[in-house]
Amino acid sequence: MSGRMLDIKTRVLWVWITLLISSTGQAQMDFPSTSQDDWRLESDSSALRSKTPRKLRTPVLIMGEGRTTASEAVVILVDAPFSAVSSVVVRAWEKLGYSVKGAALQRADLPEDWRRLMLAAQPDLRSVIVNKAYGPELAQAVKDGALTDNERARRLQLLGASIQAHSDAMRKVPELREPVQRLRYNREQTRGKNYRTDDYDILDLEPIMGRPVTAVTIQRRHALANRKAFFALADTPQFTTQYLVPAKDFQATLDAINKALPNSAIRLAESPEVWIPSVPIPNTLPAADWRYPSAEGQLIEPLAHRLGSAQVISLRAVQPQPDGSLILSVQTSAERNGEEQWVSALARLNPDATALESLWEGGIGADELYASLDGKQLWFTGYPFDEQIGLFHYRQGEGVVSLDFPEGEQPRLDTMQWWIDRRGPVLASFKVGYFRRLDGLTMSPPQPTPRSDWFPNHQRLLEGGTNPWVEDEQGVAELDSASGRVLRSFAVPPRLDMPEGLPTWPELDPRAFKTGAKGLVSAKGKWLATVFNIENTENSPLVGVHLLDTDKGNLLYSAVLPEANGVRLIAASPDGRWLALYDYGSKLVLWDVRAGTNPFRLHMPRVSLEDMTFSLASDSLIGVGDEHVLVWDLVEP
Repeated sequence: MSGRMLDIKTRVLWVWITLLISSTGQAQMDFPSTSQDDWRLESDSSALRSKTPRKLRTPVLIMGEGRTTASEAVVILVDAPFSAVSSVVVRAWEKLGYSVKGAALQRADLPEDWRRLMLAAQPDLRSVIVNKAYGPELAQAVKDGALTDNERARRLQLLGASIQAHSDAMRKVPELREPVQRLRYNREQTRGKNYRTDDYDILDLEPIMGRPVTAVTIQRRHALANRKAFFALADTPQFTTQYLVPAKDFQATLDAINKALPNSAIRLAESPEVWIPSVPIPNTLPAADWRYPSAEGQLIEPLAHRLGSAQVISLRAVQPQPDGSLILSVQTSAERNGEEQWVSALARLNPDATALESLWEGGIGADELYASLDGKQLWFTGYPFDEQIGLFHYRQGEGVVSLDFPEGEQPRLDTMQWWIDRRGPVLASFKVGYFRRLDGLTMSPPQPTPRSDWFPNHQRLLEGGTNPWVEDEQGVAELDSASGRVLRSFAVPPRLDMPEGLPTWPELDPRAFKTGAKGLVSAKGKWLATVFNIENTENSPLVGVHLLDTDKGNLLYSAVLPEANGVRLIAASPDGRWLALYDYGSKLVLWDVRAGTNPFRLHMPRVSLEDMTFSLASDSLIGVGDEHVLVWDLVEP
């Protein structure tokens, strides 16, 4: 053999090996066993909408034994090559007067159900999408400070098992820009004020299922004009829509396939969704370590103060002061402009006093009090009577002042989130898309937080910590208040039940999604609490908090609040020792976090707490609700 011939063969061999390595392997999916065999052809007009005019009435296909209305579509799945099925169906449709045209699609542009079926059938394609579409974006997110590298790795792992992918991402993959054979009959006809649209197609599923399979879809759409009512609203729809399958067209198509391809298996369904195999989501979350309180735990009775008043009052929030007084958010009934109405107020309760000292009044406000770490200052938002929302500042011994910002500098007070360190407050947007530090009347320029773009629901700032911490849809993360970049992130055990099917956002595990109740961080204790509420249990919901070590990132344990439907309130003592959990009824428990011992039970009188916090010395827990102030002395424990 000549050297030239050997060189050519060697190059051809290397090209062949390279193609094997770089090409996408196509797995072969078994032909589905599921079929909707309980179908019938119905000529009774009750299967159609009552307003369907005579010219649009037609016998229809109904799939499902208990169903009485027309099926919206039918997919005929044939275990035969596209060329064999398409030639048969095209001839059958031509006899019905339907002209079929070529309408090839890229694999990336297939309808969503077919894309999901393709990704479920071919795991190699999922790997290609992860590497070529999502991988570079996630790597850039790490570089930008939006995600940590361990989060990137978890997302890639979840994406590798996901059968959901957006067309925009799939178009970045050359293999998914290849055309898929399709023939289509599509026609819109006007029938008076109504419309009829036929949309029939024949689709080659070999690129989707990895085997010679063809899908024939038949669907008709009626757009029925609504009568204009004299008092019709502006947004009243002009048309009522109904989808159906004409019985004649379905039967002619099915008969033609059975006659020409008698040995080919056939499956029927209203949607290809029934043939999509499930792909398990990999478990990237830590396991919970449940700790259940014992009923024999020590019971601590509170000291109860009832604020007597000729007016009806409701206490909404509480903050202790260094001098032993309490700042209270109060709702009270009062007469204004000749009528009785609710008034919001900020008041001070001095030690051993029975009457409140009024500090501020307004129409609405002061429901949330944000205090400095030493307790000497606090901030709140409110609506003074007949005025716009404002931000107010209270300093011990100086009273309440309104913070009037320069033109254009006032933050969005109704949706902002707060975090406070020793320098003072940091304000964040609703999604924690930026940070702005408040210094007197000066707001620093907005500092973007790149992380906010990577979570479908807003991040939530947690109280406490030497840096801002957020809860998001995968766990918790520490952010740099100056740069907005993520410093650390920790995955958490499941906080919610696993919903059926795959998550809406395929790179996130829905079991980790945050609950409605907010957690907190203890800077002194170096731990963090994030709430879980798992309802799918045998007896009652599993409610409580996962406790994490913020230095090491490991799970300490999962503290269960027994016989509860949800965590209503949560509080941490300033010294980092105590964690209090309260449900929506009468359960209030006190955990010695680092000790992890059986928690103390705090007796609840017939009071529904609206807020609770620890004293600045960490020696008592203070709760408010209705017209009561409750104080549990923690010196003995």
